[in-house]
Amino acid sequence: MGPTAVQTALETASAVETARITATLIRVTGDWSLAEDCVQDSFARALADWPERGIPRNPGAWLTTVAKNRAIDRMRSAASEKRAVHELAILTELQGLSDEADRAPAADDDRLRLIHTCCHPALPIDARVALTLRTVAGLTTGEIARAFLVSEATMSKRLVRARAKIRDAGIPYRVPPRSSYPDVRPGSWPCSTLCSTRDIRPRKATN
Repeated sequence: MGPTAVQTALETASAVETARITATLIRVTGDWSLAEDCVQDSFARALADWPERGIPRNPGAWLTTVAKNRAIDRMRSAASEKRAVHELAILTELQGLSDEADRAPAADDDRLRLIHTCCHPALPIDARVALTLRTVAGLTTGEIARAFLVSEATMSKRLVRARAKIRDAGIPYRVPPRSSYPDVRPGSWPCSTLCSTRDIRPRKATN
């Protein structure tokens, strides 16, 4: 398989599948970093496998399977007796995930949950925009840093702080109720507008 065909397939899959797979893994595991790491691992595996074995018929399903299995392996190795019951429940749900999740309504719900979590009003507006561009739109940390006119190291720390805030503050991974829309919309509109702008597209398969 030629490198150009593989790169094109990876870029297309990155644009279409990254947010969906990441959102689903975050919902199931509750671990933002784990989800992102496993998705990146799936693309790294594709970069190594596809040139030799060919591009799979359904790249999204292939990436979902690899990311899901990687998450299962990571959680099994990190499990302890104290967390055994909780880990077992998560592993059971991970193993039950469909590789064709993009065809299920739940996949769209997961993406919507991801957007609203990134845009939560408890986060500073610059963190909301940066996290949305990274997790939902799939831009690299370097690309986002250039847009904000800061160094990549500074942006990386900003993203880490935003994820930590979500975890430590217990920001719910859900679509907010309609009654809260007046409070949520001012923070979500800039992020939604950025993600729907044609010029903002993932240009690389991995980071």
